[in-house]
Amino acid sequence: MKPDEIDRYLSSIPELDRFNPADIKTTELSGLTNFNFRLQIDDQDWVLRIPKPETNRHIDREAEIHNQLMANQLGIAPRPLWRDNSGASLTPTLKQTRSITAAELDHADGLKAILAPVQRLHRSGFRFLGEVNLKDSINEYFSLLPDSRRSALNQRMIQARACFDRIDERDCEAVASHNDLVLENCLVGPKRLWLIDWEFSGMASPYWDLATLCNAAGLDSIQSKRLLECYGTDSAQMEESLLFDYRTLLQLLSDCWMAAIVHR
Repeated sequence: MKPDEIDRYLSSIPELDRFNPADIKTTELSGLTNFNFRLQIDDQDWVLRIPKPETNRHIDREAEIHNQLMANQLGIAPRPLWRDNSGASLTPTLKQTRSITAAELDHADGLKAILAPVQRLHRSGFRFLGEVNLKDSINEYFSLLPDSRRSALNQRMIQARACFDRIDERDCEAVASHNDLVLENCLVGPKRLWLIDWEFSGMASPYWDLATLCNAAGLDSIQSKRLLECYGTDSAQMEESLLFDYRTLLQLLSDCWMAAIVHR
């Protein structure tokens, strides 16, 4: 994104009216689906997110802000100071925070701290906008692939159909879910763990968030079982085989999404 485009965004944000855009220190941050910038002036510190043009074809921005505000009520998501209908947003920087590490998912205290906001979300009874369907999502991104990449994933798609059948038979619960719990979206702060980037949130199986965490941290079968035990309750026994199926399907979804949207 060019500097003059960033300046136009800064000039359009009411919360920044009292500042000269030229005086705001702008630092580009990483991002796959959005342009992200840290903005600093005086004692103010924000993150500006500007969606890339192709992103909004696959993301419901109305659902995103609705779901993020509900998660904010639970104390697990930051509240934007400003946003527009395209999904651009200005959010206070979460100071003194860092992304979780895979190692933190390998011991009991770390697991409990990381799963606490996930449990709070899943057991909140909140009704998020949008219901995420894993089969539909995979088929959508698979259909966007060029023939060469589609051919390379054909065998995995055949195997995925068996997983779809097992999930349809045994997993019918849908709860308010983040649906993108990669390590970078889980920020440890002095007093709490924040979940950020609610673009893909919606109603989904609780296995979606748990499997994403397992994949992101590269957990083995023993570690994954420990995560399920830490997450579960006596009234909701979680199944290792379903978690394995979700891990398989979500890795396929990630590969299709990366090939179709990021690296096309």
